[in-house]
Amino acid sequence: MPNTIDDTLHQLLGLYDSPFVRRVAVTMQYYAIPFEHLSLSVFRHMDAMRPINPLFKVPMLTLPSGEKLYESAYIIDYLDELADQRGIVPLTPRSGKERRHVQQLVALAMVATEKAVAIEYERKRPGELQWSDWSGRLRGQMRQALSMLEERLEGDFLFAGHLTQADVSTVAGIGFIRHVVPHEWPAGGYPALERLADRLEASEAFKAVPIDE
Repeated sequence: MPNTIDDTLHQLLGLYDSPFVRRVAVTMQYYAIPFEHLSLSVFRHMDAMRPINPLFKVPMLTLPSGEKLYESAYIIDYLDELADQRGIVPLTPRSGKERRHVQQLVALAMVATEKAVAIEYERKRPGELQWSDWSGRLRGQMRQALSMLEERLEGDFLFAGHLTQADVSTVAGIGFIRHVVPHEWPAGGYPALERLADRLEASEAFKAVPIDE
């Protein structure tokens, strides 16, 4: 990792059990951007959250200037720009075919992640209100996206033999599935992705932002 950037702290709002918050935090770790973490839940800490973020939308990144950014994709785009300005190679290429390739892999990771989150929300509904057909559709989409990532994973990383945002976002999503909805992760179903996840979860960047219990 690069040397820590000496800068006024950014502030990241949200729990690390959110894969969207976690992929932002891990990206900041890789870029060595110091930040303050406000570990608040949009469900359990509503009174504390309301004056900070009345949208109840996480992640939210507050810049040193006070500007607030929402949505993990746009936050990461800002972080990539900041890294590039500091002479750090961004995890997403800045232009061209390589950028499109990495972004499409990230899109697959986000499909799998978003469907897994939706499955968990559906599971929390009262039993009589749960829609099994809808859960099955979500599960099929999640598994299809994971299978497509599994097919594209050759070697140690998803693209060009080195770490990109595709790997970070994929592993953040897998972490959510294995930790929050473990019954949705078939053991041995995605061996290449499992190896990638186990290796990156053991890295300093991921260990620095453990999933909240």
